[in-house]
Amino acid sequence: MDDVTEQLLVRDVMSAPVIYIYPFYTVREAAAIMVEKGVGSLVVIDDMGRLIGILTRTDIMRHVVSKGLNPEKVTVGEVMTKNPIYVLADTPLSEAARLMGSKGIGHLPVLDSKTYKPIGMLSKRDILKMAPYYIDLVYRLRREVSESSTGL
Repeated sequence: MDDVTEQLLVRDVMSAPVIYIYPFYTVREAAAIMVEKGVGSLVVIDDMGRLIGILTRTDIMRHVVSKGLNPEKVTVGEVMTKNPIYVLADTPLSEAARLMGSKGIGHLPVLDSKTYKPIGMLSKRDILKMAPYYIDLVYRLRREVSESSTGL
């Protein structure tokens, strides 16, 4: 791995601007935004613009579709992941990749280092575009965590 790759920060590869939604939106509205914007997750914010959750395709599948619930009746706030793990914009990309791998996370909200408000999203796809090495690291760490939790 070269020195340039080692010096990359999250802000260098994150998707911006952040695509957000409020918790009172319906899951159907959220899914429509995801399709329109071509994203797999949305940052959920409060009325002050602070991060309160994240909604992913997996959340929708797990908490709505698989249970046969009506996406027009379920709100984002009911199915989002509350208090999600996040990174700051000036976090080294290598550290963010390790975090994603060790926690099994596919999307990380990125917060401004001064205001702590969401400014972007980091996904495995973003990392892959810039630094394929880190995707390998993410999957290796995920395997290690999985093996250690199953006693293999």
